[in-house]
Amino acid sequence: MSREIRPFNIMAKPVCGVCNLACEYCYYLDIPSRLYPDVRKFQMSHEVLAAYVAQYIWAAPKRADFNWQGGEPLLAGIDFFKKAVQLQGQAGRDAREITNALQTNGVALDDAWCEFFAANNFLIGISIDGPPQWHDTYRRDKAGAGSFGRAWAGLELLKKHGVDFNVLVTLNAANASHGADIYRYFVNRGVRYLQFIPILERDEHGEVRDFSCPPDQFGRFLLEVFELWASRDAARVSERFIDNVIHTLLYGQASTCCYAERCANAFVLEFNGDLYACDHFVTRQWLIGNIMDRPLPELLADEKIERFARLKTELPAACKDCQFLRFCNGGCPKHHVPIGTDPARVNYFCDAYKLFFREALEPLKEISEHIRRNGNLPLRSAGPTHPVSGRSAAASPAGATEAPPERIGRNDPCPCGSGRKFKNCCGRA
Repeated sequence: MSREIRPFNIMAKPVCGVCNLACEYCYYLDIPSRLYPDVRKFQMSHEVLAAYVAQYIWAAPKRADFNWQGGEPLLAGIDFFKKAVQLQGQAGRDAREITNALQTNGVALDDAWCEFFAANNFLIGISIDGPPQWHDTYRRDKAGAGSFGRAWAGLELLKKHGVDFNVLVTLNAANASHGADIYRYFVNRGVRYLQFIPILERDEHGEVRDFSCPPDQFGRFLLEVFELWASRDAARVSERFIDNVIHTLLYGQASTCCYAERCANAFVLEFNGDLYACDHFVTRQWLIGNIMDRPLPELLADEKIERFARLKTELPAACKDCQFLRFCNGGCPKHHVPIGTDPARVNYFCDAYKLFFREALEPLKEISEHIRRNGNLPLRSAGPTHPVSGRSAAASPAGATEAPPERIGRNDPCPCGSGRKFKNCCGRA
């Protein structure tokens, strides 16, 4: 039986889990051999690409946001993405807005790639785990060499060509205890869009892998970042977790799937047209179907999606009476221990979220109220009552006066938390 299609997005994997790095914590590198053992070339064909572009634009309700991920999507080659943009132009209907975003490790970026991205308004996410002493701990190539230098060179090329980009930092056992240092490292070098994602991977026995992010360190990391952001950067830096809390306070719902009441709306399209329920659940159990066999609108109405949604909507018992429930809604189902719908399960990072919200929620409410009244983020605002660093990052020098609030500039981060510039998001209205 069909059902109403909810708003959705798709992460397309033009080369599956194929990558030019061998990051130790990557959960996607074994996907090709595990799911497609008989395949030798993991490359999305022209036929699948054309079908995907046409079906996605048709099924997207108002705008079609194409998200290209991997593995390493640049391994598909620049001609692949030129063809994708060409097909998007041919398939566009009703002057529908079409955007492209791509996540890369940055090591293969060059002038040709960046010129193409700039000319076609791609938003690029680049994965860098901090300065080299932490980035190179787990993000190495297949010869065992660190990748920081090449990744940072890619970031500089994006800046050189004026490509919109954000930095994705995966938090792990090596860098999670260095929140303030990592945040300052990027912001002091001109990075204005950041997101921090904790790593949690299990071995074949269900035991947490050693490189995973410790929950207590994750909570302190978030607080250290918030202290610095609130004291000096609120009006100029977008950090995804903070943005999400503000979005929830302003609009009553989360801006990211893992903190929403329901999360079965972020699908993965593999190189061969297979559609899976989620990037973290690319298994045969959660294969919805193939767009070459069934059209995308039909797949998006499949009853298996409702079964997947229950991993989120059937909350752990410990969450139901939590005072912070509306801000995390149980978190990502992948982080549940055990994964599934057992009422006794818990989120591995639950204590980290509680630590953050106990200290930062009231200041964030004040910031949100400022946005509601003035239409802009304050230049500086109060940090947590008891800073984890032992000093108040929000303190101003003696005699300093608070600068007047600034209106949101067209190129500033949108306060809704989308990660886009104001002019490309709420400012369009």
